[in-house]
Amino acid sequence: MRRFTQPQIHRTLKILTGLLLLAALVCAGCPSSAADAAPDGQGLLHFTVMVHLEGWDDDTRQAAFEKHAALVRQYADLFEQYGACLTLESKEFTAGCIAWGDNVLKEMEERGHGIGVHADIGGSRKTTQRQLTSGIREMKQELESLGVTVRHVSGVCSDKDWVRACIDAGYEAVTGTVSYALWSLDEKNRPEGFEPYKNPAAGHAPYPWNIAGTVIPWRTSDGANWIVNDPAGELILIPSGISLPFAYEDATGAEKADLNTADLEVWRETLDEALTYTDSRAVNTYYASWSLGSGVNLNALEAWLQLIDEYVQDGRVVWTTVPEMIDLVEGE
Repeated sequence: MRRFTQPQIHRTLKILTGLLLLAALVCAGCPSSAADAAPDGQGLLHFTVMVHLEGWDDDTRQAAFEKHAALVRQYADLFEQYGACLTLESKEFTAGCIAWGDNVLKEMEERGHGIGVHADIGGSRKTTQRQLTSGIREMKQELESLGVTVRHVSGVCSDKDWVRACIDAGYEAVTGTVSYALWSLDEKNRPEGFEPYKNPAAGHAPYPWNIAGTVIPWRTSDGANWIVNDPAGELILIPSGISLPFAYEDATGAEKADLNTADLEVWRETLDEALTYTDSRAVNTYYASWSLGSGVNLNALEAWLQLIDEYVQDGRVVWTTVPEMIDLVEGE
């Protein structure tokens, strides 16, 4: 009889637990046809990298913007060699494109990459519902002035009804949802494990907290109960995966280091697990998160792309921008 090691037993139990959690998530508020069976683990996983273009003072320092823009183009060149697509989310970088006359974001859209807003708003309890809505509407309009199509936003987690704010501001989807967004829920709807986060930095862990909950997008129209799928919801929630450069550090609590083989090992384990939660009857999505406040080693980044390409060549993962994911969900 085959004897299993403790790590193998632990991993099997983790996957089984995740499947049960995902079945519960899918069933809540879903049509009966979607709730009849647990995910079959045979779905195609649509994959991208959510890149927050932040931390460079792009709107006030031309030299900084030019370096940032050069880095974006360099990474796009590398990704395109593997048929890969980025989803770039912008605010200060938008203003930099306008201020310094270099429309990098329109260029990236024309090259096949996705574009959206990273609002970074709503973290203060002093922000009103009206300010939240008008702020993200203005960011959308500013980005659209560059000639790009804007359909989704991140960085809107708030104790206010951020879901209604996004809908009223004209967005179709939200990405990058973190634990701080749980503040908007009615108290009775807050999940076990909720903490009174003082600010978005204190509640920055992606939500859902388990990989099982991050594979199938859902809909909502209500910030008071957004964690439950509403098939008639006006806003699509596309949950976040793990960090591209800091996967190992986030998993272990280790000090931040450059992208390396330890991160790649975590990525392989995570993708293997995520694929077990896919469903051939549903749209399955997953994306890496990456705050492009600083660069990464190009050789390490290419090694990461080669890892992802193994799954692409195997036919289980396909590169898909967030706007393309929106199309898929709306087409269900």
